[in-house]
Amino acid sequence: MSRERSRQRIKIPGKSVVVRPAADERLVFVDIELGRVKRQRPILQIAAVAVSRCLSELEAFEAKVRIDERKTPAALIQNRHFDRDRWRSEARHPKVVAYDFGRFLGRHATAEVAGANCRRMIVAQLVAHNAEFDGMFLREWFERLGLFLPASYRVFCTVQRAMWLFHENRSLTPPPDFKLGTLCHYFGIPFHPHEAHDALVDVRATVELYRRMNMLGAARLAQSLEQPAHPGTTNGCG
Repeated sequence: MSRERSRQRIKIPGKSVVVRPAADERLVFVDIELGRVKRQRPILQIAAVAVSRCLSELEAFEAKVRIDERKTPAALIQNRHFDRDRWRSEARHPKVVAYDFGRFLGRHATAEVAGANCRRMIVAQLVAHNAEFDGMFLREWFERLGLFLPASYRVFCTVQRAMWLFHENRSLTPPPDFKLGTLCHYFGIPFHPHEAHDALVDVRATVELYRRMNMLGAARLAQSLEQPAHPGTTNGCG
């Protein structure tokens, strides 16, 4: 059976969604960058990278978000990579960015979730470093714009993945913290501090971090399976 024929279609009011088989499952790594103006935290930039089941990059998305300078003076925005002239030239209206980002997510939707009236929907599975932060801001941003976010609200988190990795492998010396830059340095991933907090740079670093942690986890699992079990021990704990 061809790959196209092996897919199923689920009907959602107003659209038809392709359900990809397990071998075609995808993850969408995402990062958002915020400005800081007093108590305001406007979204300045969104970037995402969709990857295949084997973590190969399939498509990237990056967009700068236009700010309303009547409410948020550009001169007061605190963000290392924010350049007023560049944003005025390249940034687009928030609703346009959100619409395009939603279409990007739709192209890589493989996660099945329960929608309204318990209908099954196929949406994107997001991954973020500190997922609680990015997930919350994205959901609230889409709600303010009156748009549907076609992504699962259960966002996978690479901070939690790292915490579990070091918890389960006590022979590893944990890093001093679980910031993205710290973990990249620990795993030998090129990540210059000056480049940090550019959304596309951060999201690609997060993808590579996830790859390295997966490789390490798989290698240590294989190593443990090769070791003979001893009576009275479980996973090395007596």
